[in-house]
Amino acid sequence: MEKSKDPRQHWVFREPGEKWLADGIQPKEKDKGISLMVWGSFWGKRKGPFVSITQNINKTRYIRLLRRYLFPVIDQMFSFGMQDILFQHDNAPVHKAYNVMDWLERNSIEVVEYPPYSPDLNPIEHAWVELKKQLHQQYPRIADTLEGKEAVKKRLAEVLPLVWETIPGEFFEKLWKLMPGRVAAVLEIKGGYTWY
Repeated sequence: MEKSKDPRQHWVFREPGEKWLADGIQPKEKDKGISLMVWGSFWGKRKGPFVSITQNINKTRYIRLLRRYLFPVIDQMFSFGMQDILFQHDNAPVHKAYNVMDWLERNSIEVVEYPPYSPDLNPIEHAWVELKKQLHQQYPRIADTLEGKEAVKKRLAEVLPLVWETIPGEFFEKLWKLMPGRVAAVLEIKGGYTWY
């Protein structure tokens, strides 16, 4: 999660039908604002655990996190009769580390593969956008914490799991139901930007 320091909005003027042309889209640059790494999961309309990560993540810590939080989600999915379970995370270097990939394979966890920098194909990215939106609505003054950046990060670690719980299951259900359309749109535009 990151809180942007730059509230400026960029405007692009274009002809009808040019909305998603790459030269009219300015990718969002990562800023150096306050950030906190998080891990969350969902399946169908059910949310899995949400974890605020306060230490730097490495392959060993990531495997520990998966062991602790992913296994219960998979067990719950099995209890609902689900059989063919696919796990999707992004292409962060720690996720692609040999030890992590080996651990996933040894534990029979099949991972969805997709191109890097393709947020349209990872529904959790849209959940993070909703989480940020809800955070700003529920805690609009959180960045004004007097003790500085570290205090803000600590406060974020406390409140983000609470905010996660307020996102309705229907939001997550909508995300996975839109996946066939997302995939079709990305294929149609040959990997370019889509309206999603």
